[in-house]
Order: sequence, then structure tokens, then C-alpha cells
Amino acid sequence: MMNQKPSLSSKPIPYKSLFPWLHLFRVFRLAVDFQKIMLASTAILLLFLGNQLFNSLPFAPVHQAENAPALQHEILFPPQSSLLTPNRHHSFGENLSQSIHSAIEGRGLLEPMSYFTRPVLTLFQAGVGWSALAYATTQLIWAIIVWSLFGGAITRIAAIQFAQDEHIGFIAALRFSSKRILSLVSAPLLPFAGMGFFWILCLLIGLFGNIPGAGAIIVSLLWGLAFLFAFVMSLILLVTLAGWPLMMTTISVEDSDGFDGLSRVFSYLFSRIWYFLWLVIVTLCYGSLCLFFVELLMQLVSYLSYWGVSWGMGSEETAKLFQQNQNSIATTISLGWQSILSILFSGFVISFFWSANTVIYFLLRNCDDGTPLDHVYNADEEEEQAADLPLAGVAKAGEPVIERPVTPEESDEEKPDPEDTQ
Repeated sequence: MMNQKPSLSSKPIPYKSLFPWLHLFRVFRLAVDFQKIMLASTAILLLFLGNQLFNSLPFAPVHQAENAPALQHEILFPPQSSLLTPNRHHSFGENLSQSIHSAIEGRGLLEPMSYFTRPVLTLFQAGVGWSALAYATTQLIWAIIVWSLFGGAITRIAAIQFAQDEHIGFIAALRFSSKRILSLVSAPLLPFAGMGFFWILCLLIGLFGNIPGAGAIIVSLLWGLAFLFAFVMSLILLVTLAGWPLMMTTISVEDSDGFDGLSRVFSYLFSRIWYFLWLVIVTLCYGSLCLFFVELLMQLVSYLSYWGVSWGMGSEETAKLFQQNQNSIATTISLGWQSILSILFSGFVISFFWSANTVIYFLLRNCDDGTPLDHVYNADEEEEQAADLPLAGVAKAGEPVIERPVTPEESDEEKPDPEDTQ
């Protein structure tokens, strides 16, 4: 008999179990969702309309042009207009290289953060007038409300898709976020209440400076306490700016309140700060490539559509459709289509942003307390489980009753004592 060598059975290596952060590469598939993109596009339009309305308020800044380009930059993403019209100075390849450079820098991926961070940073500028503070507070509250409703809906859809590989409609997602709007709004506002407490303490130290003669000396002696209070405020501010998207995701995944969303994010960031930074770096690198791919696709669509139409209409006549100085119905409609294409790209950026934060939250939770990645709160499943539970001590209909076997010790205890019977 010949000796037969045992066959070596090769098993696939569970890379995602060894390196859970590889789940971040699922974000692109989660972000390319028409419902998420439409929700994000609607949120962007509401933010833009709100900004236009706030500019007409009595406390709006006089120089509104300084604030307008920032918000316009959020909406008017590439494709650039130079790709739609012939340009003698820049070729298509040069414009494409510029888009690659901007995509590699990753600025577009972090642009959604500016809706929240820009008003917050304005609140902490020294020497800002009351009108600017009121204007920034109005923008901040409106941004929190809009992202609580639409960002909560996007993260809810992404959480169900990531954990259970199922899909829910945008109406069900909006219903979910609207019912929990108070929790979603309160989560990012609670840290400012804590910062307000320490700000009042610093303000009290400053009031001692109004004492004639010894006021400056007292404030100088108490400046160490001001450093301590400012250190606590700095930690709260940094965690809030970095973790407010995760607060929204916490409520969408766990169906908890605003305090739970705040406490979980603070706990995860303080205990897993290096893992969080690693996840952010991977997301930025991967997201930049994804945004470049989508931006390239959008630019090719706009350019090739112009190129194809120009063969039938003529280059000069086609170029007139995109000249903003032409006050005609055709020009308005053509520029409207260009804006729709740009807003759709903006919607993808927002969808990628919230989907990435959803996956990051799952990974942080799994690293911190070992919760499985497929665990997400589902009210329908809990209601079904509650309906399936039988009454205490009663078996479900159609199922046999399984009796517990009696052990010898229990049988001896149940026998009556002969002395008691006599």
C-alpha cells in the first residue's frame, strides 16, 4: 500500500475578524444609495434656504458677501463650469489634474463638518458683537435641527444596511428620526451647557477685575483657576466638534436619548482615542479616492453631454447656454441642470460622511465593549419577540410540555416522615 499524504484543507483567512477596520471599505457601497443622496440633497437645500432667510434678519451681519461664498461652496461642488464651456487657457486634462489635487487633499470630505463647526468657532471668538453671536447661534441651531432630522434618517438607513444587510425606506427613516428629534437635537447641545458652567466661573474671575486698585492683582492670582476651567472647556469643545456626528449615529443605532449619545461618544473617544484617529485616517484616505472617482464621473457626464450636443447645435450656440450674462429662459434652465448635477454630487459627499460615521461608531463600540457588529436596535423585532413570548408557566399552543425530571434527593424530600404520620 502506498502512503497517502493527507490533503491540506485551506480555509479562508477571516481578515475582517482580525482587522475589523476593513469594514470601512463598505462605506462607498453604503453611500451610493439614491435615497440617502436625496435626503442629503434636501438637507443641503434647506440649509441654503435657511441661510438666505437668516441674512434678512435684523441682527444679520452687514457684509453678507463674506458668509455667502462659504455656503455656496458647500453646494456648488464640481463639475466645474470650465469643463462645460470651452476655455482657451485650460485644457480638460489640466482641469482634471486640479480636481485630482483637491480630492487628494480630502477637503471635500470634511466640508459637511463646516455647517456645525463654523458657527461654533464664531461663538468662541474674542470681541465678537452680540449681533454676530445671535447670527451664529441661529445658524448653529438650524444646522443641528436639519442634520438631526436628515442626518438621523441617513444614519438609520446605513445602520440597518451595515448590521443586518437590509434596507428601509426613507419615509420610515424620516419617521424614526422625527420621533427622536428631541434626543438628536439635545445630544450636541448638552456639552455647551457644561461649557457654559465653566464659562460663568471664568466670568466671575473677570468680575473681580472691576474692584478698584486690587482688582488686577486678584485676577492675576486667580488666573491659574481660569487655566483649569479653560482646560476642561477645551476637552469638551474638541470632543464635541469631533464627535457630534457619532452622537447622531448613537441614537440611530441604539434608539437612546441625547444623554446616552453624549456619554457613549465621550467614553469611546477618551478610551479609544488612537483607534478613533486610525479610523479617521483610513476613512479620509479611502474617501478621497471615492470622491475623486465620483467627481471624475460627474465631470465626464457634464463634459461629454456638452461635447455631444455641440456636434448638433454648434459649439458657439451651445456655449451660450452656459453664459451667466445671458438672461434667457434657455440659459436659466441649462444652469439649473448644472446646479442639479452639483447638488447630487454634494448629496453623495453628505451620504458618504454620515455612512462613514455610522461604520466608525460600530467599530468603536465593538472595540470598547465587544458588542457584535450586527447588533442594532430594531423596534419591529422586539415587538415580534414580545408577542411570541408565552405567559409565565404556560407553554405555547401546539408545543409539548417538557417536565423536569425529579432527582432522588427531591423525591426523598417529598416523602412524608413516618413519625409525622403516626
